[in-house]
Amino acid sequence: MSEADAFVLEDDGPVRHLVLNRPDKLNALDLDQHVRIKHAVETAQDDATVRVLVLSGKGRAFCAGDDLRADAPVGDDPLTGRRVDLDLGTGPAFLLESAGVLRACPKPTVVLLHGHALGSGYDYSLSCDFRLATEDVNYGDPRIHRALWAAEGWSYKLPKLTNQSLVTPIAYLGQTMDGATAYARGLVHRVYPAGADLRVAARGFLQQLATIDTAAYAETKARILASVDLPFQQALAVSP
Repeated sequence: MSEADAFVLEDDGPVRHLVLNRPDKLNALDLDQHVRIKHAVETAQDDATVRVLVLSGKGRAFCAGDDLRADAPVGDDPLTGRRVDLDLGTGPAFLLESAGVLRACPKPTVVLLHGHALGSGYDYSLSCDFRLATEDVNYGDPRIHRALWAAEGWSYKLPKLTNQSLVTPIAYLGQTMDGATAYARGLVHRVYPAGADLRVAARGFLQQLATIDTAAYAETKARILASVDLPFQQALAVSP
């Protein structure tokens, strides 16, 4: 498979699918993939024909995490001048940027979780507005067991998405969840049968999102993020 085929854009009317396509690696992410995701989100948010962004993965998994054996990036290195020499990859510097762009996207963002959804795949999922999963997904962040980085911002986002008492087994113990558990903890919005093709099963919901007024959605999302990201007293000034 060529590098150009590793990340696929597919439009279903106003719904744009950003598809990780390295199934032989369970869609593990190298630096080039992070760059592609960031660029795709930036392009889509400026395209009036795109009303919903959906992140998914082909094959047996959404994303197994970072590709720790990845080759050097193709073309210009986005980490030039700030690369850290690590034994286990490049670190989270660019992931922080790309996940931040995804979280701030003014359009509806959805992630489809199946198979393994771990590590950096988990990071990206927490930056999406909606998380849809199969019952048998293996979802979470086991990086603590390998003493890997946790600097993408999930430690900020996770307690805001679920009850703080539920954060501890996820973050401190690296426990992963199936779809039902993630739903019960408020981290997944819909759960589908094991083995379901989520692009087919969730199509009605995705098309429903596409009917929402774009400006109203963007304004509502901006206000919610502004309120969530500010201390309480400052948030009062921007909340409706």
